[in-house]
Amino acid sequence: MAEVGEPDPHDELRSFLREQVALTPKRTPSGYDAIKAVLPEIRALKAKRRTDAEIRELLARMGVKLSLATLRQYTQKATREAAGHTPVRRRGKAATRSPAGTAPLAAERRPELERPVSAGHDPRPAQAHTPASATVGHRLSTKDL
Repeated sequence: MAEVGEPDPHDELRSFLREQVALTPKRTPSGYDAIKAVLPEIRALKAKRRTDAEIRELLARMGVKLSLATLRQYTQKATREAAGHTPVRRRGKAATRSPAGTAPLAAERRPELERPVSAGHDPRPAQAHTPASATVGHRLSTKDL
């Protein structure tokens, strides 16, 4: 049995970690959350003819570090959401649809002329010799020369 007067060697570590848990913020806002929060100010800066690169540098000074392409993407997405559009998440390839008023490709094809095939008759025309394209493949040998 342990003595009552002996301190636990991990008490100091536990108290330190509890302090850290209390001091740590619950969640740091993401870059998108920051852009969404300051969207009116970003619009005002753009109205005053500030470029996206200048806006990006201003945000980086305050700790929001984004690439230029990400800033543009986040601003467009936040603008769409502010306008009331719900984001649509698409996966895979989009189904291709024919424009309204046009017929599908299968309907545009003309049927080929049908030739009646008699029993035992080859539908290809009879030739005395076969054409060179039928006998020679993509490789030539010296014996055919």
